[in-house]
Amino acid sequence: MKTFGKSRSTTAPPTRVWSIWRDPNNWNKWNTGIRDCAMDGGGPLANGATGLMVTNRGTKHRVVFSNVDEGRGFQLSMSGPPLTTFTFTCDIEPEGTGSRISQSITISGALAFLFAPMGKGMANHFVPVLDGLAKAAETTA
Repeated sequence: MKTFGKSRSTTAPPTRVWSIWRDPNNWNKWNTGIRDCAMDGGGPLANGATGLMVTNRGTKHRVVFSNVDEGRGFQLSMSGPPLTTFTFTCDIEPEGTGSRISQSITISGALAFLFAPMGKGMANHFVPVLDGLAKAAETTA
């Protein structure tokens, strides 16, 4: 297993960041890489919750949420290339009067060693994701 990630600071407090990040049904409003994300049953972000995410390239991914820690973060897992799983870890930490937000990817499974080099490139795409989240949190009243 190999993990790659990015983080950044925001002036938004953790509660404001969480109020946006905890709603996958609206991720497409601030994450330019997502065309649509819909929670099955429209339910809230919770351990075991599932949904369908469609990227801006049109690829569809069934997702499962775990390790949901109210106000602090969660994990999202999906099938990757053959015999791999992609697990995205999304974290919020208090930092002064604002927050430090982070996103990482762990590639696991029997062929993870083969696809691990993809992780670094994928992590580079977290920069605009985190920028979009920070901007949304900083401009939301």
